[in-house]
Amino acid sequence: MNKPIPNNFLNDLKPYKGGASSINGVDKIFKLSSNENPLGPSESVINAYNEAIKDITVYPDPSNSLLIKKLSQFYSINAKNIICGCGSDEILHLLARAYLSGNDEAIVSENSFAVYPLAIQASGARIVRAKEINFQTQINSILDLINNSTKMIFIANPNNPTGTMVSYEDLINLHKNLPSKILLIIDEAYIEYVNDNNYSSFISLIEDNNNIVVTRTFSKAYGLAGLRVGWAYCPDEVINVLGRLRIPFSVNSTAQKVAVAAVNDQNHILKSIEHNNLWLPKITKELDSLGYLTIPSNCNFILFQVSNNLSFDANHVFDYLCSKGLILRQMHEYNLPDFLRVSIGNDEANNLLIKSLKELSQ
Repeated sequence: MNKPIPNNFLNDLKPYKGGASSINGVDKIFKLSSNENPLGPSESVINAYNEAIKDITVYPDPSNSLLIKKLSQFYSINAKNIICGCGSDEILHLLARAYLSGNDEAIVSENSFAVYPLAIQASGARIVRAKEINFQTQINSILDLINNSTKMIFIANPNNPTGTMVSYEDLINLHKNLPSKILLIIDEAYIEYVNDNNYSSFISLIEDNNNIVVTRTFSKAYGLAGLRVGWAYCPDEVINVLGRLRIPFSVNSTAQKVAVAAVNDQNHILKSIEHNNLWLPKITKELDSLGYLTIPSNCNFILFQVSNNLSFDANHVFDYLCSKGLILRQMHEYNLPDFLRVSIGNDEANNLLIKSLKELSQ
């Protein structure tokens, strides 16, 4: 029987799998699987949400003018070069759709954020993975893979799920050695949490270059993961192409208004960063002392390995913590089956995590 046939390259495409959010038989749950802000939204953001939701019968502003104006003012960047999306994920997919096709290649790091390969594959292009060393993105590995088919490079800085970062100097070196036809995408989703002096945003380079895009999100430090708001800063040519491709109302009216309120409340961002700065080293130290192998993180999560020196494996640790109401992220889809990733939670969750890990090791 004849039937509609999708593109062949979609046959092997596996949908993105988010972190688990429920446990059968457990009432009180701490979700530490998705790198969300454990402090939740601030009071001013909640007030903005309650006010904005009154207008849900009206179509949102397709140009996102209020949010773009706020981002332009806050970051001192050109409003005409900002595009907003339903999370930065939408923008990443639009970029792949705009610049990739079946004979093209796009390079990602060995342990890159899972959305990049999905976006590349959904465009019919080939995924090329650059080898890492100690879970660190290697600029030379990326440069060695470039050929006439290379059209895009995706780099999360810092990277999810590893938590590692690339220095500003290394990224400059990468860009200087790229053919001008290759689009370099720097995903700065976790920039607010970085403390390393060797780190710097790439946004300032966009006005003088036509092959760099920087993406940001409101899902992490800003705590708006459920509203799906992201944005990107792009050269003129890129912003024009994406503007023709994007869905007109992809950022809903409530999300736009609440995102503006979130930018206005920088005190909440500072509190979120302080909370992370307190607990990230503390939990890392506890994991190290219990025999786990941690990857140094510049984000609000820790990737750690359940080493062979322990008497249990990663699945056992995951199941045991679930029994305590703690949901971590398993790493099977990243081909890291002996690793787990844990988001920094609130004080109660973090203390319970440490207590439970100690009990498991007794």
